[in-house]
Amino acid sequence: MMKIALITNYWKNSDGGGVKTYLVNLVDALKNRGADVDVIFRWGDDPEHSCGGKNKIAFPFVCYRQLKMIRPEVIYSQGTWYCLLPGVLYKKLHGCTLVHTFHTEPDRGLPLPARVFFQSLLNACDCVTFVSKKLQERVVEVEGLSFSKTAITYAGVRAGEVTEGEIKRFREQYGIGEDAIVLLAIGMTALPYKAEGLKLLIRAVKILWDTYPNIVLIATREGKYSEELKTFAREVGVEERVVFTGDVENPFVPLKMCDLYTHITLGDGLPLALLEAMAMGKPIVATPIAGIPEAITDGKNGLLVAPEAEQVAEKIGLLLRDREYAERLGRCAKKTVEERFTWEQAAERFLQCYLDGGNVREDQRPVGRSSVEHTWQRE
Repeated sequence: MMKIALITNYWKNSDGGGVKTYLVNLVDALKNRGADVDVIFRWGDDPEHSCGGKNKIAFPFVCYRQLKMIRPEVIYSQGTWYCLLPGVLYKKLHGCTLVHTFHTEPDRGLPLPARVFFQSLLNACDCVTFVSKKLQERVVEVEGLSFSKTAITYAGVRAGEVTEGEIKRFREQYGIGEDAIVLLAIGMTALPYKAEGLKLLIRAVKILWDTYPNIVLIATREGKYSEELKTFAREVGVEERVVFTGDVENPFVPLKMCDLYTHITLGDGLPLALLEAMAMGKPIVATPIAGIPEAITDGKNGLLVAPEAEQVAEKIGLLLRDREYAERLGRCAKKTVEERFTWEQAAERFLQCYLDGGNVREDQRPVGRSSVEHTWQRE
């Protein structure tokens, strides 16, 4: 049985969004494959695993003490330097395989001292993984980091079970009528590039309102930009057409009831919410940003649109007018997930990284600034 220690900023019962969901499901899939997984987390609540404390300076050293008790064969760290540092210390002093994953697209570069420090930690990794190919390119381009051994580790997804009673309660709680045309955007309030994308979507709702007076946009998650976005909706004049739910216990409830899923963003990895919408067989309109085109092929299993309110409104209107086409796109999206994005596949890919100690295929060659292709430029 392989013994794995996972070190993460976010775990169960935290405001960790897609990263938390990714890791909770991955750990379950790894355990189903026979791995013994211990989790050390900074934010969350889980009596079965260990909290390393909230202080990010002390966190690496608390984690290191926990690692000495766990004695893992593999350390799997997430995102930040303070999650990676204890793994590097343990590897150098006791030996193990060290794998680190990037989840979130950077919105600014690292200062030189921070870049040098983080690069020194990454150099100790047996493999560095990314949740999409475009995320890898953006990390190299924006943060100036380089990697010798890399892998792409897509998320998996399963369609959630939802009862009619849950949908009824949700409609009643948020005042959404049975005749409403429901657009949905999940988790777009916490990061700046997602919030700017949601503003474009709100403007698109304004454009569509005259033609579809019963249109409603549901925006989930309580995030840093929630209040700013509520003010924006009020200023645009669609406050009564946009429902901000805050955090929802089961995101598959609004996914089940929505007519279209919309992921209008100016930056991302490969968003788990998008894959969840695909798993539910929903028609999708999304921007061709970062890893999204790695899952959505325009016109085949969804529609890709430039981040312009008028064009977003046009694509949404197309699917509302042609429901047969929309349903066909949704069926193809569901098939894509079933073929390419399962947690079983994700677990297998990680176990391969762990067992190989970072040996990668030819197409996953060392990357640095010189290998970065042009990506969407945000103003």
